[in-house]
Amino acid sequence: MKINPGGTLALEDIVGRDALVKDLCVRLDLQSVILVAERRMGKTHVLAKLSNEAPAGWVVFRRDVEGVRSAAEFVQTIVADLHPHLSTSTQFGDWIKARAADLGGTKIGPLTLPNFQSKHWKQALCDTFDHVQDAKNLARVVFLWDEIPWMIQNIARADAQEAMELLDVLRALRQQHAKLRMVFTGSIGLHHIVRQLKARGYTNAPTNDMAAIEVTPLDAPDAIRLANKLLQDIGWDTTGSTIAADIAHEVDSVPYYIHHVLSDIAKRPDPKAPLTRSDLHRLVRSAIQSAHDTWNLKHLEERTQDYYGVQREACLALLDGIAAASADLDVQTAINGAKASFPDIKQNDWIELVRLLERDYYLIRNPDTGQLGFKFSVLKRWWRWHRLSQPILVEGEAS
Repeated sequence: MKINPGGTLALEDIVGRDALVKDLCVRLDLQSVILVAERRMGKTHVLAKLSNEAPAGWVVFRRDVEGVRSAAEFVQTIVADLHPHLSTSTQFGDWIKARAADLGGTKIGPLTLPNFQSKHWKQALCDTFDHVQDAKNLARVVFLWDEIPWMIQNIARADAQEAMELLDVLRALRQQHAKLRMVFTGSIGLHHIVRQLKARGYTNAPTNDMAAIEVTPLDAPDAIRLANKLLQDIGWDTTGSTIAADIAHEVDSVPYYIHHVLSDIAKRPDPKAPLTRSDLHRLVRSAIQSAHDTWNLKHLEERTQDYYGVQREACLALLDGIAAASADLDVQTAINGAKASFPDIKQNDWIELVRLLERDYYLIRNPDTGQLGFKFSVLKRWWRWHRLSQPILVEGEAS
């Protein structure tokens, strides 16, 4: 296994996701899924593993749709994916040729894809899945659409009504076709896009028929196993050592950060030189404090503009107050601290903002006390240093 922070991993190097993929297959046998997670948690690798390990008889299509700019273009990608599996159907072939003759087409290899226009895409999408339902060689058809929130946002910027209609048509198709399953995922939450559409008059709940499944950090044993494998790659003998467990703990068992820590260890003049727990703390602290943002943490502050809009400053005030505290805070204490700067915001709006910050993986509530704290210690340390100018202490250092 090679150290590869942020890169595409070989399937055999994806650690700790076997149970999740098995759970996804069980759930997908029943209904479609929204795969949710904080960014850099490994959603794309989970999709790759799912695509490779899907049950016999399933036909799985995996596509990144971030660059799609219209519903018509999206339909075209679906037809292109399905064509190899429906090409033996005379009816489907005739339908494709007729639409291309009517609407013009884009030639891709031997296939001419119709250029579906804005007034035709809905019927084309419904017709396509009617052909899928009729195809006896397709028992279960699963579409894994990565970055679908970005696609919906792209479409909404040009035509909000089209984005709303696409979400509704996809939901209707899930209800109508028993063999069809969809997996939505992306680096931004679809709930934010739906909130923006609701502000423009949208009233539906387009994903309330889908199961939400979270890609969490690795379980501790898997995180330790990953760290051990990467340490061995740079020549460490980890027998009897706790260094892998220390690394996993230091970065919240997030595989992306584990790879980064090992990359930094490998860059030392002697990668195999002994590393104390304090040395490890300092190495991680240096990465978090770096103005070069090698771990891409600043994005978690920057995206609050897109996520929370006019509520952004109130959101930052809440997070600043919680980051500054030495321990978790009662919800009302956290709200009161931020409210001093924003007295006109109503209590219900503060409560909703707290809920959104939980849903977006900034905050977590202690299940026993209900108190609020940062979900990930890595982000809290970054927040304290870069927004509050508070030092990140290493064990044994004076405050």
